[in-house]
Amino acid sequence: MKVKLNDEEYEIRLTVKAWPLLAFIDDRRLNAPKSAEEAIKRGEELDQALEKLMEMCVTPKPPKELWSKLLGIINIEENRQLKEAIELYEKFRGEHRG
Repeated sequence: MKVKLNDEEYEIRLTVKAWPLLAFIDDRRLNAPKSAEEAIKRGEELDQALEKLMEMCVTPKPPKELWSKLLGIINIEENRQLKEAIELYEKFRGEHRG
């Protein structure tokens, strides 16, 4: 899929190889840290994970200020792919019922 941000076109390629990294990012983002030190550590971990995700999924390499927007787009694409898989499964199941 291609998206245009700030007059630059980016290609997003989401493969299953990126799914564990997306799960890690979601866990780090959504679960509140217990201390300021833990929050700082998580921020550093998120920065590294997002950099790797951008390397894996987005060309050309985007600037850091676009990472959060691109993460949102990647999450939407992941959900679209899962929805498509569910629809294919339901169609197959419906066609093969006894």
